Amino acid sequence: MIKMKLVIAEKPVLGRAIADAIPGPSTTENGCIKKGDYIITWVFGHMLSLKEPEDYDEGYKDWNIGVLPIYFPNWGMKIGSDKNITKGQMTKEQRVAQIGKLLKKADLVIHAGDPDDEGQLLIDELLRWFDFKGPVKRLDTANTTLEAMKKALNNLSDNKKHESYGWSAYARSVSDLMVGINMSRLFTCSNNTLLTIGRVQTPTLGLVVARDALIEGHIKQKYYDVYCSVNIDGNNIIAKLYPPKNEDDVYCRINDKKTAEDWLKNLIGRHLTNIEVKKKKETEYPPLPFNLVKLQTYCSSHFGYSPKQVLEITQSLRENHKAITYNRSDCQYLSEEHFKEAPSTLKTVFSNIRFTPKGYDISIKSKCFDNSKISAHFAIIPTDEKVDLKKLTEEEKNVYLAVCKYYIAQFMPNAIKEKTSLLCKIEKGHSLKSVSTAVLNPGYRSIFSDAKKDKYSKLSLLNEGLYEGDISDAKIEEKETQPPSRYSKASLNEDMTRISKYVTDEHIKKLLLAKDEGKEGEKGSIGTSATRSDIIENLIRRGFIEEHNKKLKSTPLGRELYRILPDEIKKADMTAQWWSYQEDIQKGKIEYKRLIDSVYDTIKYIVEHVSDYPKIDSSIIQTSKHTVIGKCPLCGGDVVEGKKGFGCMNYKPPTNCKFTIWKKSKSSILSKITVTALMAKRLMAGQEIHTKRLYSKNKNKKFEGNICLKYDDKYGYYVAVADSTFNNKKGEGG
Repeated sequence: MIKMKLVIAEKPVLGRAIADAIPGPSTTENGCIKKGDYIITWVFGHMLSLKEPEDYDEGYKDWNIGVLPIYFPNWGMKIGSDKNITKGQMTKEQRVAQIGKLLKKADLVIHAGDPDDEGQLLIDELLRWFDFKGPVKRLDTANTTLEAMKKALNNLSDNKKHESYGWSAYARSVSDLMVGINMSRLFTCSNNTLLTIGRVQTPTLGLVVARDALIEGHIKQKYYDVYCSVNIDGNNIIAKLYPPKNEDDVYCRINDKKTAEDWLKNLIGRHLTNIEVKKKKETEYPPLPFNLVKLQTYCSSHFGYSPKQVLEITQSLRENHKAITYNRSDCQYLSEEHFKEAPSTLKTVFSNIRFTPKGYDISIKSKCFDNSKISAHFAIIPTDEKVDLKKLTEEEKNVYLAVCKYYIAQFMPNAIKEKTSLLCKIEKGHSLKSVSTAVLNPGYRSIFSDAKKDKYSKLSLLNEGLYEGDISDAKIEEKETQPPSRYSKASLNEDMTRISKYVTDEHIKKLLLAKDEGKEGEKGSIGTSATRSDIIENLIRRGFIEEHNKKLKSTPLGRELYRILPDEIKKADMTAQWWSYQEDIQKGKIEYKRLIDSVYDTIKYIVEHVSDYPKIDSSIIQTSKHTVIGKCPLCGGDVVEGKKGFGCMNYKPPTNCKFTIWKKSKSSILSKITVTALMAKRLMAGQEIHTKRLYSKNKNKKFEGNICLKYDDKYGYYVAVADSTFNNKKGEGG
């Protein structure tokens, strides 16, 4: 007889949803909910992480080409970092220990990770950590609505059927670590400057480098548009002259001013007898609810928030206010159960925002309600929870209201428009065209003050049919071809979801698209909704791209890095090829080590042939007087080397940035250490540096340990002894 069932959920909100679906009274204590013979607990992110090379051998602390490639037959795990832990939350070490005690008492474990490979690994790795031998069932957590969760609890499957998905994610994480540590060390040491490389980071840098090349290589060309005023039944309508189309089915341009002037003379005063007017009614559906990327893009254009800001704001809305559903979603669709819950949710939302739109109809079922489009997550929508707008920050309020608006829109009528088009064919394959759009019923648009304006003219007043008319006037507009615009953080974030469109290798393009098949909003992507904003921020922090006036541009160092790297590790091809292996792992066709071994072979080849690759042009990190070593973590300015330390160039007004890393510290424990440029780069990249020069003044002796960059509200950033030095009981304080 089963006495205790332990449910381990991937996140708190999921754990609570599962608890709500289990009947009976509940008690909550130390992050666990007890209901009958169930105990429900949860994790927060990966509780375990892969060991770093220095966890095996401290000699790996020093970056040295001679020991590459670094590889271990079995990559071990350790308890993860508490870097993003919130105040009052258990540490990962505490939570892991608690789960271990619960597993000893459990007769049955219910695995409640997200229904994807990463969600499978999150819980599986904990079960392996404690060598749990009891029965494990898998809960389908794709739909977390109450009725769906009740049904899922009654239809558990054997977790063994799903373990291959977890091994697939494990193989990818090991491969990512291998690429990061080996390639970063290899190219850093061979170029004597800090260069970090990653499967997602480097192709993302490539997007910016390629965009910059298009912009800077663009040669402006003038062209000319000809417009004329056509009088039809007393209505003056502006029509544009269109030349014939080319072989790519694109309208040609008039590139010669003389030709444009000849057409101007030809058209003025002409009587037209073959003007065709057509009308067509169009239905405009409301936009789908947000996923994280779409919400980040919206907030960037409307409020100027960065993707990273939006991630943090939505995290607060979800965790601190319970105002929205899971915020890291990559899906824009909702389930049938969500539609059933809508009357109650809408009532609460209208009360929260103190606004009820005219025309909303709870019986309207937009196309977003589609079970077949649900992935591991569903769209970001408001919850059926009381929210006091006064308790939200301005940023939280803006984002919450946007999420509410896009949810409410699903219950508003479609907008109905009438498009009227004019076509008049003239000689040499040319034609005159004009379009006017009249909104017959605004529908959902009534709650969107920022809706795109339609082009309306008197053309809409004409009935469908054939007309005659006179050209009373004409004009020429001189224009120039424009290069693509520079990336913003939001547009780069979006392009990471569809990097396949820039891939020229058809096989790789197909693999990338196949990887995202069935995922709405992901069209041959790299990275995930949860990681993309961090990757962009890291590229800025590491000095590979820079931001000015919210536009991104690759730095000389970033361009050089991308130039010197071999294609095997700098393109999106790596993600595509790994996915192919992962598919076979998930289907049980191959062992997970096949992917790891394949990646190791690539790394080994690059290490052996490192002398064949070009080197960074050393002059690109030189300014007139200073060496730029990275980007300031406070303001994003250039950090340069000076006589006594490394400081931010934005130290003058109006920024007055105070960021400095002193070469010599006043602290006695660090008094024997001189921080070099390479050390400063690594410290700003968030790395700990192992040293044998820590000093105990009391005992007048040196000892080993790690140093890192820490932050204090009063003193800002400073070099300090890392906590891990004393946590590992190595060395002594001074």
